Amino acid sequence: MDSKSDKDSRSSRMSKTDSGDKPKLKIGHYIIGETLGVGTFGKVKSGIHEISGHKVALKILNRQKIKTLDVVGKIRREIQNLRLFRHPHIIKLYQVFSTPTDIFMIMEYVSGGELFDYIVKHGRLKECDARRFFQQIISGVDYCHRHMVVHRDLKP
Repeated sequence: MDSKSDKDSRSSRMSKTDSGDKPKLKIGHYIIGETLGVGTFGKVKSGIHEISGHKVALKILNRQKIKTLDVVGKIRREIQNLRLFRHPHIIKLYQVFSTPTDIFMIMEYVSGGELFDYIVKHGRLKECDARRFFQQIISGVDYCHRHMVVHRDLKP
């Protein structure tokens, strides 16, 4: 599951902030921020590219959990598919870093959270908003199907 990323950035490292405050955890050129969500295999954190300032999402997958749950092949396929896919309604995968304990997937950051959480918080969608979201979901699913990928874990 290793990527072709720079060898010197294969492991996370600590570095001091400019102001000398607490250390920042980094992977490659990405400063790791707060946790955005937690899943079965790991967590998703926000991140910032230290040179460009570009905001990203870092999906951090624990290798031991992946092996224990016997989903190594599933993760490899996800990475392979996301590397190839280019669609406005499918999250982009920019880079993958691998350490002895974790796999870091550097992905497009999308603000707003999951649609389910939005509906729980705000209640029923207006019909025009629901239609727009549904069209986006169907567009992304259609793209996957045209590329012979069936997706069972949609996160609209």
